Amino acid sequence: MSGKHWEDYAYTALIVFCFLLKDGKVLLIRRANEPYKGEITVPGGRKKRGESLKEACAREMLEETGYVLKNMEFAGVLHACRRGENIEYLSNYFVCRDFEGELNPSDEGELFWVEAEESLTLPDIHPFYVRLLPYILKGDFPIEIYAPM
Repeated sequence: MSGKHWEDYAYTALIVFCFLLKDGKVLLIRRANEPYKGEITVPGGRKKRGESLKEACAREMLEETGYVLKNMEFAGVLHACRRGENIEYLSNYFVCRDFEGELNPSDEGELFWVEAEESLTLPDIHPFYVRLLPYILKGDFPIEIYAPM
C-alpha cells in the first residue's frame, strides 16, 4: 500500500480515560489544559506509540494521580468528531476499583474525590462524563457511543 493510501486513514487520536471508583466515590479532575480546559471529567490522556490501551491507561493514571492500577476493566469507547477538525478522537474508557498509592497533585488539573451521584450535578462537568457514568455505575458495559460535535 502506498503512503498516500494510509494518509486517508491516519486521522484518529487514541485517548484513554479511567473511572477510579472507591467507596461510592469517583476521582475527577478539573482540567487545567486544553482540550476542555476548566471542565471536570475523569483523568486520562493520549496513548503513546507502542503502548497497549491498558498500558497507556496505567501510565496516565500514575502520571496524573499517583495511583498504581492493579486491576482494570475495559468499559467502552466513545468516538468524537469535532466539526472543522481533521482529527477524530477514539476515547477508550476503563474502570478501576483496585489501586494503591497516594493521590498526588498534577499539572493536568485539580484532582478530587466526589460521590458518584453528586458528580452528575457539578458545574462544568463534561457532557460525555454525564452520558457514561450511569453505564459505569451499573456495570453495563462495554459501551460504544458515537458523538459528532
